Amino acid sequence: MSYIKSYGLYVPAFKIQGNVLHPSGRKNEHRIAYVDEDIITMSFEAAQQCLHTVSKKIDAVFFAGNTPVFKNRYHASYLADLLQIPQNILALDFFQTNRSGTDALLMAHQLIKSKEFKNILIVAANQSFPSIGKESEIPFGHAAVALLVSASNGFIKLNHTKSYSVGYAEEFEYKNNTVTYDPRFSRVVGFQTAFKSMLAELNTKNISSFIINSSYAKAAISDLKNAGVNIETQLTNDQVVPSLGYTGAAHALLRFIYAAENKSEHNVLIDYNNGINLIGFSVLENKTVSLNKGSNINTYQDYLIIRKASNFNSYKYKTIDMFSSEMMNEREKNQLINLNGFECAECKTTYLIKSEQCKNCKNKIFLLKKLNTEGKVFTYTKEFYFPASFAPITMVVIDLIGGGRITVQLTDDMFIEQKNKLQIGSKVKLVLRKMLENGNKPNYFYKCIVEP
Repeated sequence: MSYIKSYGLYVPAFKIQGNVLHPSGRKNEHRIAYVDEDIITMSFEAAQQCLHTVSKKIDAVFFAGNTPVFKNRYHASYLADLLQIPQNILALDFFQTNRSGTDALLMAHQLIKSKEFKNILIVAANQSFPSIGKESEIPFGHAAVALLVSASNGFIKLNHTKSYSVGYAEEFEYKNNTVTYDPRFSRVVGFQTAFKSMLAELNTKNISSFIINSSYAKAAISDLKNAGVNIETQLTNDQVVPSLGYTGAAHALLRFIYAAENKSEHNVLIDYNNGINLIGFSVLENKTVSLNKGSNINTYQDYLIIRKASNFNSYKYKTIDMFSSEMMNEREKNQLINLNGFECAECKTTYLIKSEQCKNCKNKIFLLKKLNTEGKVFTYTKEFYFPASFAPITMVVIDLIGGGRITVQLTDDMFIEQKNKLQIGSKVKLVLRKMLENGNKPNYFYKCIVEP
């Protein structure tokens, strides 16, 4: 038995309506990652939110997604380092399918049950784009979710898990080509065969709600009815697609969290993609999921501008090679990434980068101080030094709450509403982003956004 101790959710600030992507498009919204966001930055924000009020020691980090940003490097290890989780933990990646998120959850549950692990952080993220012109066919969306799976009590209890493998796959990639088989035949041989095997092992009368995460969910209705399931009261609608879009590997876990809005004893999450992951759980404490309002992308042309600048899998995507010292980045990581500043022991003036002596009182003794991620704009300017998708870049000097000053780039600034435009004295927040949007090396650093 294991529990969900806490969770974090990150959705990008920009959204586009389905009818903007295509006149006959769905009414739902699609969240769109900005040009300097990817699965690393989104997962970092979700994980920080998840761990914000938790003091537990993390034993393992699992990272799930659809499209990796690294090859021959673990996303889980990289994220753990960004989160200042000690090294020498178990760090695993789960990639390639939409079922990756629940794959990670099943693994975490089994490891907690073994009693060798007590707290496992799971993050799942998606930043996949459909082909240009195909947006109306796929309810895509970008998001990240983080869960802390724990041996100690939480707001969701995982009662049991099981996986059902299927050799047949309805749609998959082979040598960079999408392979699809006859949909009717595939539905029977793949989804329905696995679903019937799973359903035969369930006592459906004792189940409060069924969450079926699959594009073939409608094909399960007749089997559910034959098993005595009340479709109106027991089958849960997808609440994520209308507000975010389909979020790939993160989608099943997002629906799992959304289920916590209603306290109930016996629930099952059925996640299908070339096999089924079954998760039986109980909601012990209600949680309300809230999303940021977001800014609208009002034209298809504006969407294409962001998509073309963000889609690093495109063969037309061009990278920029700028000077970057790995030794310097590693040496200064404690200050530049972990935001550990220096406070003068005499006058309490705070610095991000340590100097030989305090510029205020000439004292040479400094104490380490954790800097805040929120502050106010001291001044700002615009410059063309760094290559960017939308030049010029706004450089912002921020007085951080509690002391310290930092200069960073402004981000999420393509479609800003008048009330959120940057001004002297504006409240801003630091967020982790790609320093160079199309750099050919990892270059994550803090930028700032205007707080609403």
